[in-house]
Amino acid sequence: MNQNRDRGWQIKEAVKDALKRTPQPVVYMLGSTDVGKTHTVREIANMCYDWGLRVAIIDADVGQSDIGPPCCIGMGMLHERIMNLCDVEPWRLYFAGNTSPSGCINECLRGIAAAVHDAKALNPDIIVVDSTGWIEGEEARNFKLREITLIEPSLIIAIERESELEAILRLLFNNIHILRLHADDRVVRRTREDRRQMRAYSYRRYFRTAKWRAFPSIKVCDSRLEVGRLAGLFDARKTCLGLGILMGVNDGCVVIFTPVTGDVSEIKLARVKPDL
Repeated sequence: MNQNRDRGWQIKEAVKDALKRTPQPVVYMLGSTDVGKTHTVREIANMCYDWGLRVAIIDADVGQSDIGPPCCIGMGMLHERIMNLCDVEPWRLYFAGNTSPSGCINECLRGIAAAVHDAKALNPDIIVVDSTGWIEGEEARNFKLREITLIEPSLIIAIERESELEAILRLLFNNIHILRLHADDRVVRRTREDRRQMRAYSYRRYFRTAKWRAFPSIKVCDSRLEVGRLAGLFDARKTCLGLGILMGVNDGCVVIFTPVTGDVSEIKLARVKPDL
């Protein structure tokens, strides 16, 4: 209990310091899977909301997304205290096209940079970013460093079990404020099957109001029109409206199962099929 109180005090003081140093500070969560990143994001968001601050949250975990469906980076504003990140209504989605960041590195980088840019335009007092747990190996390290460089966080909260983040942290600029915490012992480690089932639940929840729609002569950014593939639906301004599932092509019409009701100008197919 004392350890949890001490942890909470450290987070509180680090966030207060970031708010004093920088207008619209960006707090970035760094850590492997199941170390308590999302739990900490929720704690910070509720704490700042209780202080009367406007809080923007970016969920960049494309595999286990809570703000919006998997394969997307989601961004939203906090309008009340939350029990879970899935309580945050997505204000905008950024289509990555894969549930593994290693399979959509450039899309993830473009998406998180756009999410931070768009969040700042909403005039929040603080932006909190929940990142993926992909940290092992040179490719993951380079991805994290590029991600951090793009969003320029005011504070990095690095949560680790031992010293697995050292290869990333020692390459960061000295002017970045870092709070290192031990992994939260209250967090339950999930198996690969647990994660698959969580994605399936997220997809079912997202598609619960979906209907079949036919799009004649629409631009599709992939020549492999494989039935069952996930798709991102975009308007004329290249804004992601949401997701759909490719059901087929009939008489030149692309048929999509989707909850999206607005005008769609372009479809981008994902690299995966949803687990439903």
